[in-house]
Amino acid sequence: MTLLRIGWLSGAGQEGSGMLGGADQKALFDYWHDRVRLTNLTRLGAREHVTTQELRHECTNYDELRRLKPVQELDELERCRVIAIIKYECTAKVLQRRTGLLRDYARQCEEQALDHRQKERGLLALITKLKDILKGRDVKILRLESRIESLQAENEALRTEQQQSKAESQLRKELDALQRAFEAEVERRKQLAKNNQSLGGRVAHTNRYRRERDELSEALRIERQTSQALRRELEQLRRGEQLGLDLAE
Repeated sequence: MTLLRIGWLSGAGQEGSGMLGGADQKALFDYWHDRVRLTNLTRLGAREHVTTQELRHECTNYDELRRLKPVQELDELERCRVIAIIKYECTAKVLQRRTGLLRDYARQCEEQALDHRQKERGLLALITKLKDILKGRDVKILRLESRIESLQAENEALRTEQQQSKAESQLRKELDALQRAFEAEVERRKQLAKNNQSLGGRVAHTNRYRRERDELSEALRIERQTSQALRRELEQLRRGEQLGLDLAE
């Protein structure tokens, strides 16, 4: 059987121009190369690994070509040779197409990665800017908080000074009142001593004078104790206010 029947087109219903028995190898390869069709493009462009055998059987018309009647009618040696050529052309074409698809996908991935990197840089710059803004606001907040604490301390110091001044003024008023009362009592008793001088004798006058002196001494002692107690109270008040101020600081 000649190679004329190898050129028969599947589905054409007739024999094609065929190829002469003396045709060179390139013509034979070109003949079958032109008849290879790619199918199942989804499987062909799959992202996961697909074996060459699967690509050849699932994504080309390899099985259809090798079962063509003109091919099957060749003698065994010529048939094996033709099927080998068909296999080669189907394999080469499907691998070439898959390589292109995968390269296109890789290029798309690279473009997406570049776009993501650019967006990431933009986001990082924005995040850095926001961090700087927040840092500035934190510093401002800390400064305001420090100022508030300072004003609160100053206010408390003024309040303490006012309280201390008020306490001292009140104590001075009480001491002045006691001093005036003491002086009035002394004058009263002096006048009383003068009035009573003419009513008794010298012994009675002496005893009365001693008694009045003792009474005045006792009153003076009590007044001094009272003054000392008030002074101690004032000193304690001052120390207490000072201690409170120190603790606040």
